[in-house]
Amino acid sequence: MAENFVLVHGAWHGAFCWAAVINELGKHGDHTYAVDLPGNNGNPLDRAKVTLQIYVNSVAKFIEDRQLRNVVLAGHSMAGLLMPGVVAKIPDRIKRVVFVTAMVAEDGKAGFDPGAKSTEALAALANSRYDKSLPIDAMGDAFRTFFMQDAKKEMQDWVLSTLCPQPIQPFLDPVDMKSFHATKVPQSYLVCEDDLAPDGHPIWHPTYSGRLQNPSIRKIKSGHEVMFTHPKTCADALYEFARE
Repeated sequence: MAENFVLVHGAWHGAFCWAAVINELGKHGDHTYAVDLPGNNGNPLDRAKVTLQIYVNSVAKFIEDRQLRNVVLAGHSMAGLLMPGVVAKIPDRIKRVVFVTAMVAEDGKAGFDPGAKSTEALAALANSRYDKSLPIDAMGDAFRTFFMQDAKKEMQDWVLSTLCPQPIQPFLDPVDMKSFHATKVPQSYLVCEDDLAPDGHPIWHPTYSGRLQNPSIRKIKSGHEVMFTHPKTCADALYEFARE
């Protein structure tokens, strides 16, 4: 039976990042949709007004407007902060939630530690801009070195050229994990074993994955930008998760 996949991008990205993965899933006959989050170039909204709840509402509405059910909801990186809210909002429509080398917050806490010096610096940078967002160039060479070190320079250049500023507020809003866990929707985590993001000291697994409840786990050899560098392997893992 064909699956309904809804794919959510991470920070700085857009729905376009899933194109190759969608192509691979289509070979199985699955129905796959990719969401552009508000404030992204494909979904215009004043970035200064974007919050985590706006993200949640947007993805839930995307699913409801298309009358999708038995959805495998998969999100990359920052999308891990908003998927719990989507599941809690429309649990009857979600079959499984898959965290693709994604952030997982502790209950009632934000994705970024508000007391951390790095967070203070990022917040100050965002607040200095009219759109309260982080430009991709704020990372300097870190994107190439830690996010996409397993790609050729040509691919790195292309991906960097497609990225847009990222609203800071979704990283600072608390995440309600308790309501998410109460739904009992099955959870999965895709571990990218070569993920060095954000700074060479990856915390994706087991730190983030360990905050889920009895997740099924698959591991693949890939860096953080798995949708670009290993789309078939990523799609195969999503396909397998969906059929658990």
